[in-house]
Amino acid sequence: MINNSDKPLATFDKLPFPEQAATIWQKGQPVATRHLPDFRLHLYAVDLLFVEMWVCRRRFVVTLFRTITDTDDLLPYVDERPLINLNAYT
Repeated sequence: MINNSDKPLATFDKLPFPEQAATIWQKGQPVATRHLPDFRLHLYAVDLLFVEMWVCRRRFVVTLFRTITDTDDLLPYVDERPLINLNAYT
């Protein structure tokens, strides 16, 4: 579990979709983006939560907000980050 308190998670998950979107736009800090064949997944930090915003690549519409409850769900974001060649800076 990422957050020690289930209150932020329960609160966000119970919000209607438009209010979830407003929360992301007002409080969310962009962290990373993943590319799937049909979707772009944008990861945001919101208070004590990580939330994925699923955007349809064909229609450019937000279709889902998914709270991350397991740190293993963050691994695909780490795996897609480009590696830095430290030798290029020495």
